[in-house]
Amino acid sequence: MPYKSGQRIGVLGGTFDPPHIGHLIVADQVLHALDLDRVLLVPANRPWQKVGRRNITAADKRLAMTRAAVGQAEGLEVSDIEIELGGPSYTTVTLDALSRQFPQAEWLIIVGADAAVSLDTWHNTEKLRRQATIVVVNRPGADFHPPTGWQWELVEIPAVGISGTGLRRRVAMGHSINFLTPAAVIEHIKRWNLYRVDA
Repeated sequence: MPYKSGQRIGVLGGTFDPPHIGHLIVADQVLHALDLDRVLLVPANRPWQKVGRRNITAADKRLAMTRAAVGQAEGLEVSDIEIELGGPSYTTVTLDALSRQFPQAEWLIIVGADAAVSLDTWHNTEKLRRQATIVVVNRPGADFHPPTGWQWELVEIPAVGISGTGLRRRVAMGHSINFLTPAAVIEHIKRWNLYRVDA
């Protein structure tokens, strides 16, 4: 989509290891609920809050899977900005770099309700408060505690009990992940023999 000055752009960051339909539902629901111009899915280069806790698939493979997942979905795009930046991935640094690509854009950072309660543990939160509005996605009827001290929006989404952890576990156990993630992602997982205990 061509860039026009003053666009409202959502940013959905994550490890995307692997990307799945839950990610796509969140991105699409926020895109339409808030009438955004686009939503960028941004795979982390090195997710600093997860390093050391588990093995993380190489960034180039996660980027390829995310691009495969998004395909030609209208309004959704994949950005490799954090991988190009290298090193640990910090949202404030990412927004600085994205702002050079999209001058005068309004930024909205998309997080789950569980992540919203830990925003104050993120890197350089004082700067992040000035840079972006937080979009909290939550299941209808679920408890919600608005992040204090932040500009925020709430978007309710259908409950989808899918996680990257669950998909990795299913692959490791030899179970099907058909329809839990796009077929193009499954093709990459099989080609690279990802998440198998015997890999």
